[in-house]
Amino acid sequence: MKIFGFTAYGGPDVCSLLEAPVPTPGPGEVLVELRAAGVNPADIKVRSGARQGLVEVRFPMAMGREAAGVVLAVGEGVTGFHPGDEVFGATAAGTGGLAEQVLLDASATARRPVSLAWDEAACIPVSAGTAFDALHDLRLEPGQLLLVLGAGGGVGTSVIPVAVARGLRVIGVASAAKAGLVEALGAEHVESGDGWVERVRSVAPEGVDALLDMVGGDVLRSGAVLLPGARGPVSIAAPAIAVELGGGGVTRRRTTQVFGQVAEFASSGVLDIQVSAAFPLSRAAEAVAVVESGHATGKVVVLPDRD
Repeated sequence: MKIFGFTAYGGPDVCSLLEAPVPTPGPGEVLVELRAAGVNPADIKVRSGARQGLVEVRFPMAMGREAAGVVLAVGEGVTGFHPGDEVFGATAAGTGGLAEQVLLDASATARRPVSLAWDEAACIPVSAGTAFDALHDLRLEPGQLLLVLGAGGGVGTSVIPVAVARGLRVIGVASAAKAGLVEALGAEHVESGDGWVERVRSVAPEGVDALLDMVGGDVLRSGAVLLPGARGPVSIAAPAIAVELGGGGVTRRRTTQVFGQVAEFASSGVLDIQVSAAFPLSRAAEAVAVVESGHATGKVVVLPDRD
């Protein structure tokens, strides 16, 4: 079968379309025929080697950590899934999602609601799931103010509608080009770039109740001044910096139950997963390049090649 993967750690040049054996599902694994797979910034970190010791890699390995497809076979001990089922989930350890056939972790796999498109379902395990878990960790009350940095990306566009549905006021910092999207999702848009902290202060003079970051670096450090002294920022992009500032990262709950809850939000219309671009597997390098540019709007997905 074809995969878009890498045989060594490094930059974009280590990735290509490769031939790989069709995998056999092991204990606790589900083999699916690909219908869609999401591409995320974290995939770049895995490929570069920045996640060594945190994410298992077995060369040659496909990029991507979330996918949706039709079940072909299940491994030992798997109950609740059968060939023909339409599912989505997180990829099994040491494997990736940009492949014609994908191994999923059965404990992090859920059924696809019929009202949820394949590409939307494929975006739940990483981006939408992370957004859901971040709001769970923040434990904000209706009426409180959440500041989202990097609001126009995959996680940001999932956080905003769920937060708004829970009665939160949301300010989303993103480029001017993403203003319409951020506002359509229910947030107040503040343009990123020089002076963004002052622009936030102009609409929230008393500061914010919580900060969720998808940018990291100096942007995260600058934004921390907008928080009350008792609460630090929560960062997906740079949790170590967030810890320095009195906050931390997001505790992921990659379970069938949680993914099913997120899918219900999406299929009911509360969460509108924003898929901005889709590429066939044969052009997966282009999909990764869009994400690696750092300017992707919403989610980028990879679909099977058409015959």
